[in-house]
Amino acid sequence: MAEIPVPTTYRERLAQFKILEEKRFELIEELLAKLETCESQLAQTRLDLESEQNVRRTLQAEVVEAKEKETALAQKQARRPFALVLIDADAEGFMFQDKYITRRAQGGESLADELLIRMREYLRPLFEDADSIDIIVRAYANLEGMANYLVRQDKVRNLGQLRAFSTGFCGRISSFDWIDVGVGKEGGAGRKVRENLAFYSSNSHLRHVVIACSPADLPSSLLSTLPLDKITLIESAPLPASLTSLPLKTAKFGTLFTAPPPPKSPRTRGRGPQLQLSQKDDPNGGSTWLVINPERSKSQGAGLRRRGESEDDSSSLSISIGPDNTVSVDGGRSRRRLMG
Repeated sequence: MAEIPVPTTYRERLAQFKILEEKRFELIEELLAKLETCESQLAQTRLDLESEQNVRRTLQAEVVEAKEKETALAQKQARRPFALVLIDADAEGFMFQDKYITRRAQGGESLADELLIRMREYLRPLFEDADSIDIIVRAYANLEGMANYLVRQDKVRNLGQLRAFSTGFCGRISSFDWIDVGVGKEGGAGRKVRENLAFYSSNSHLRHVVIACSPADLPSSLLSTLPLDKITLIESAPLPASLTSLPLKTAKFGTLFTAPPPPKSPRTRGRGPQLQLSQKDDPNGGSTWLVINPERSKSQGAGLRRRGESEDDSSSLSISIGPDNTVSVDGGRSRRRLMG
């Protein structure tokens, strides 16, 4: 291996020092460049860290605020929770038993007491604080139509008796209301139940809702949009498959409601006014007869019998047209002859 010559002169030695200085400056420049890069990265990292800290602090504050709101809401709900009972009390809906509706105001008060007891009993297995839950009852009915139905059934004498019953029901418990919906075009009582169900189901204080209503007024399209775990249907007749397929609670309250009325059968032929067109022989020629037999109620028939009259004597109207265009009218008890 060849040996490196040792500089002997001052100039040679100076040239070697210049080369060393240049190498040192190059090293210093390289170190400075790396230092500046590291400082820049450190500054960016510091900014990112501060940003992350700010985000974390914001999220922590939001979590604390959300927990405080949740706690406040839970405390607010716990202060005044309620259960809602919606009833279609029309004749075609869920009618209460005769022992209540036939006793005027006293019957209404007894019904309110019984309804409160039964609702408490039903809610106790569902909620530990069932006895502290307010129970709100809304019963909807067309009182006039309901009274007409009950009068025909010989259960009440007039609308006044039914109004006294509803007044006793409302006055007994402050959170119980009986609402007269009048004659509605769209099934007034059922529509009221449906609309109140949709309105109250989103209320944060509502624990449960119990519904007594015809399945026809509770479409599955509506129920599927509601919290079904909060809903109980009162069952009097078998529910349709569209409702039994939903995860709904059902209950029966035989001490409150009567069995639903049988479906209306079509009017039998011969009950209404009867028209009979017949031909009668006459010495001078044929006569055409038109006989009208009007429908008679039981009370009208009884009145005729009390007066000693036959129903056949006054239950038909005969109009005859003779060959000479003579018109005769026979009303049973009187006969009139009209010339054509």
